[in-house]
Amino acid sequence: MNRDSDNRAACLNCSHSCSVKSEIEGFYSKAKAALDSRSHLRNFVGELFECLGQMVQNGDIQDAESLGIALGASFDLCISLLYTERVANLDWLYCQNAPPMSFYPYLKGCPRCGSLDSQATIKAHKPSSDTIGRYTTACLAAILCEMCRVSRNGFEVRVLDASRGDVDLLIFDAQTLILCEVKASPLHLLPVCVRHSKPLEREDGNEKVPVESHQGVSIADLENIPLYLYLVEERSFPLRWVSDGEKPYLMLESGRGTEGTCEILRAVSNAWAKMYAGYTSRWKEHTQLRWFTCGCGGSVDDSKNAPGLDRTDDIKKGVYQMLKIAEKYRRGCKEKRVRVALLSNMHPVVHYEEYLKGFEDALWTHEDSIQQRMGKMVSVDSDDLFPFYDMLFTLTRSWFREERLEQAFSLQTLYHALGGSR
Repeated sequence: MNRDSDNRAACLNCSHSCSVKSEIEGFYSKAKAALDSRSHLRNFVGELFECLGQMVQNGDIQDAESLGIALGASFDLCISLLYTERVANLDWLYCQNAPPMSFYPYLKGCPRCGSLDSQATIKAHKPSSDTIGRYTTACLAAILCEMCRVSRNGFEVRVLDASRGDVDLLIFDAQTLILCEVKASPLHLLPVCVRHSKPLEREDGNEKVPVESHQGVSIADLENIPLYLYLVEERSFPLRWVSDGEKPYLMLESGRGTEGTCEILRAVSNAWAKMYAGYTSRWKEHTQLRWFTCGCGGSVDDSKNAPGLDRTDDIKKGVYQMLKIAEKYRRGCKEKRVRVALLSNMHPVVHYEEYLKGFEDALWTHEDSIQQRMGKMVSVDSDDLFPFYDMLFTLTRSWFREERLEQAFSLQTLYHALGGSR
């Protein structure tokens, strides 16, 4: 797919006057190409995909499943970089353990120590839900766009403003228009940190003594001090301020181009894989990493912030949104070119069996679509039968109701496109 292409979405060039055509044209005209916004994110995701290709070809990623884990880690790394846009001077958390560091935390725990028994007052700097929605949609769109380019599946991606309501993303080619709802949330956020040359001190009578516990602190002059992105197990990656006509933002400073980025991605993927395994096992494995993950519970982060599509409210709202979009737009398209998809960064590991498995092969229709009744048998045109969603797409595992969508967006397809042979 050409990065600069601007093909018309399927069903906009048709000769029919569908009742929904004007609304779909409205979506299309107001949507932005995923490549046109946040150019630094787009370029960084492009680098990450170069790294993924290298990791596939040198055996670090050996199958589609492990590629999904690396993609999940890539998403969280991208989200963490977007979160740095909001870093301010107040309400950092000082950790007295060697080497002394201060963090700009997103959870109510120490990014290095985890849950704290005697907690300092910790301010969690998570953005509002609207902002998180914009960030997650931007990251998924950038990753999907790169998937389409690498896989050469012919699809393009466009992003709708969050205030548009029913639809978050458009994915389309000349045959099919996919209307997408995004429900996404990170598993692990890498906070910004600063390193201190020596322990912070406090007054004790007439003497100065090292601070011996976690404390809330302020960090001045952020633009002129070294900042890092912190990964569990004492890994940190330098950040640099970039000014390119937009508001200054922070990016990773690998120092060695793509090679350095690949080294960072390997480290993040390895740590993320352990957290993912812990989460999948309900923390029977890698228990010590629980308190560094979103939605871990306790006093650190509310369980309602579960990663990916594992928040039950998001599952319920997402499935309803699929029904609503399908009933209006999929059913309303006379050429049957519209599809609907629920998108996330991580599949509902905990809640899939209970909340979604029953919909895997389910179909629905309207009563007025029944053509005839013969006792307990009814006749319905296959074009009037609709799945609850045509695609439940996540970076770690997906479900498809159409072979064409599976060929375009499956992890197996991407794995082979990146050079995988298994």
